[in-house]
Amino acid sequence: MVKSPLLLLLLMVSLLWAIPVPASWFNDISKQVGAIDNQKPLMVEPLTAAELTDYPAGYQFERVIVPSHQAPLFVLQAGLEHSDTVVLIHGLGDLASKDWLTVIPALAKQYHVVAIDLPGFGLSQGAVFTYSPKEYAKVIDWVVSRYRHPDAQVHLVGHSMGAAISLYYASQYPGNVEQLVLVDAAGILDRTAYLKQISKRNMANSELPQGFRRLLARVDNFADKILEKTGTGFDPTQLLSRNESIRNMTIGEQTNTNAALALMEQNFSVLNYQQMPATQLIWGADDQVAPLRTAQALLHILPRAQLRVIDGAGHVPMKSHQRIFNQMLLTSLASTPLAREQGSENQSKRIGKCYQDSQQYFSGHYDQLIIDDCKLVFVDDADVNELTISDSIVTIKSSRIGVPLNKMMITRSTISATDTHFLGGINSTQSRFDLAGVTFWGSSPVFISQASTRLVLSLVRIHTPTHITRLGGSYVLASESLESVL
Repeated sequence: MVKSPLLLLLLMVSLLWAIPVPASWFNDISKQVGAIDNQKPLMVEPLTAAELTDYPAGYQFERVIVPSHQAPLFVLQAGLEHSDTVVLIHGLGDLASKDWLTVIPALAKQYHVVAIDLPGFGLSQGAVFTYSPKEYAKVIDWVVSRYRHPDAQVHLVGHSMGAAISLYYASQYPGNVEQLVLVDAAGILDRTAYLKQISKRNMANSELPQGFRRLLARVDNFADKILEKTGTGFDPTQLLSRNESIRNMTIGEQTNTNAALALMEQNFSVLNYQQMPATQLIWGADDQVAPLRTAQALLHILPRAQLRVIDGAGHVPMKSHQRIFNQMLLTSLASTPLAREQGSENQSKRIGKCYQDSQQYFSGHYDQLIIDDCKLVFVDDADVNELTISDSIVTIKSSRIGVPLNKMMITRSTISATDTHFLGGINSTQSRFDLAGVTFWGSSPVFISQASTRLVLSLVRIHTPTHITRLGGSYVLASESLESVL
């Protein structure tokens, strides 16, 4: 018996797809739903005292209709006497704009604050459509144009799903906001990379015996293999993506499910990040919903970005660490991050080696780094000219690896890399890669599989002399280059 409503839903949709039906069946359903959608505009329901119980009396409230979707929208305003506007976008959950109530008083002392309940959430319930970043970006664009003060700067602040939506909006409507602030943005990494990250043990500071650490590393490695295979297999959620009418009839009114699936379907890796405004990242160090790796990957891909981390905080730092968060947010809004500087040429003669060992750390400049049969190797903030890895499990972060025209050799190994530049190229044999916020620089092909290579890519770029390729998703390579399967 299927106990989960979502699993039951997916099973029903799967059966519908398998049943032979006349070609016009889906069109008929679409017309029926379309007829509902094209009815007279929604009448706005006035706000009641009961609905506003949890909100301070001194703010301004209204519920209006968003023209793009004929959807009700709850809007809160504070600090109307100030010129520059801060627009707040909430994440998943029933609280919606109430998540910002600990933040608005501090902001309203210096800024005109606009906080909304996205359609389908909070006091904006009543409209059914695909709650995707693309559709919500249209709502935000209307809010920005309607509520901003004339000739004033607009700062867009989003949390969790709201941060992902804000990121999408800034990429599709360049020039509309002066600055972007992303708080614990969710849904940015490839879904396989995300599942692997939240299931991973933190072994970086483990004091367990070496033999036990090697055993746990092998167990985690095996679990990652299983998750990676699901990333290239059949995805039942795609059944709901094929037809908007079916989606709206089945999960349209289940707001959190609708929005979560739509967020999961958005490939953030293919956005053009070069046109993004200056971006501030605020993150909880212990966030298990949107791991800190997401922030590090975004820091790599955004042209002007700065990361601030709150120690001990989880996914909702504005509630768990209210004072620190408000201070960080105000500081972020008042400052402009600069582009990150590139390191100078590495002329080090140092050679680093790891052989049949565990929990080795490498940092700084190396001419060569040779890793052989080591199960827990961490390369952090390193500049390495030549890298050779075999039969090992290696995590690379905030590093610059390789030199132009040379190829790195990776054999029977598992590599996780974040916020890293690879120069030259990689030759892989029977290896697995999880890359987030990574840029390859060189002449095509920059990544060659000699045999059996799996890749999970998030926010990856390939820069060659002739073009730039933006990549995300899961890939399985035989004896071929990555570029050949794109």
